[in-house]
Amino acid sequence: MNISKIAPIMIAATLAGTACLAAERPKQAAQEFATKAASANMFEIEAAKVEAAKGKDGPAKQFAADMLKDHGKAGPELEAAAKADGVTVPTSIDADSKKKVDALASADSANLDQAYLSTQLTAHQDAVKLFEQYSKSGPDGQLKNTAGKILPDLRMHLVRVQGLTSK
Repeated sequence: MNISKIAPIMIAATLAGTACLAAERPKQAAQEFATKAASANMFEIEAAKVEAAKGKDGPAKQFAADMLKDHGKAGPELEAAAKADGVTVPTSIDADSKKKVDALASADSANLDQAYLSTQLTAHQDAVKLFEQYSKSGPDGQLKNTAGKILPDLRMHLVRVQGLTSK
């Protein structure tokens, strides 16, 4: 076969492959965000359940009650946005988060409130970074819109938990 006939075919095949990879990158980014965001949300809910059931400090228990309400609402919003963007969210808490929840559940009552607030400080710092980054540079779609919509609540949670841990 003549090289002049093969070259256009090879170029076309290469461009098609590159286009497929480019199309996969936004979906991969959306999948990674959806997985991390849903996992973080489930962790915050499970940790709040422990605090609500076993905690002693009124402000920490109130924070936990608010986390149950707010993150209980955010989970279905994330799931619907992920579905609209053609990606899935995990349906159960990941192993690392489960260990953290189990550690909270087994903490003695004298240390539980502070341990809960400490985990929430870190969790909300991480969540704000994750949602800020995705709402600014994630691929356009429902997840990006939802990240931007949820971000102010996460920032508010972070400010609250910073106040509670500085006491």
